[in-house]
Amino acid sequence: MEFFDRVKKINPKILKATKDRFSFRINHHRANTQETIDLLQKEGFLPEPVGWADDVFVLPMEDRKKIIKTQAYTQNRIYIQNLSSIFAAYSLDIAPDDWVLDLAAAPGGKSLIFSERAGKVSAVEPDKSRFFRMKRNFKEHGAKNIQTYNKDGRFIYKACPAWFDQVFLDAPCSSEAHIDGEVTWWSMRRVRRFSKLQKELIISAYESLKPGGQMIYATCTYAPEENEVVVDFLLQKYPEATLIEVEVPFENYQKGLREWEEKEFSQEVAKCVRILPQGAYSGFFMAKIKKA
Repeated sequence: MEFFDRVKKINPKILKATKDRFSFRINHHRANTQETIDLLQKEGFLPEPVGWADDVFVLPMEDRKKIIKTQAYTQNRIYIQNLSSIFAAYSLDIAPDDWVLDLAAAPGGKSLIFSERAGKVSAVEPDKSRFFRMKRNFKEHGAKNIQTYNKDGRFIYKACPAWFDQVFLDAPCSSEAHIDGEVTWWSMRRVRRFSKLQKELIISAYESLKPGGQMIYATCTYAPEENEVVVDFLLQKYPEATLIEVEVPFENYQKGLREWEEKEFSQEVAKCVRILPQGAYSGFFMAKIKKA
């Protein structure tokens, strides 16, 4: 099968991964870390800190259904979120007075992270049903500094050129990291379609960023056409853009590919990070980019 051959070529460890844990973080709009962990421990849970953040924890997968019945969950003190996604959001260097753009924001977990750290967050989501679920999510979790926009992210830069201190783009993708077992909906046509969309979105993200600002481009897919190729496309279009090395405090990752199927990329692309699935981490790709 072409999909598995491609993934094996990227890294054979991906196909051997087992996801036996899940992660959550403390929602600081509603809760204190120690009080929340104490509450969970009283209900019989033993959350383990991840090591690289004092408000992010993991639990065995068998606790996933049980935890949604706890006070900590029903009172929105915790937010269940993929560990790779949390790490990527935490990798954005946000100052207290920053204005952050989350360009493809639904369901809103990363916007909630930014809202705890920044002065203001603008969350953009084009799909109407996902947009309203996202708004409800923000309200339930007590975030009051998030502006929401039901807009197509490809055109945001036209209305907001160089407005934002930081930008996060978790781009729509072919979601290869979510394939578990039988491959039914994957195709190269789908990969190429998303790659085209991602190139439009990354331009919008970069053009929306202030000079001197930083952005993160991310996906939950393995395909280099949606990852390294898109980042290399941005670097070719904007020679002043540079990639920032991300310090990764865990072992299940690899640097960006320098070439794929006879196509060579800029040396900068090696600074990208491809998180390999393991434990509570799902497959993920991220690149941290600075605008001169």
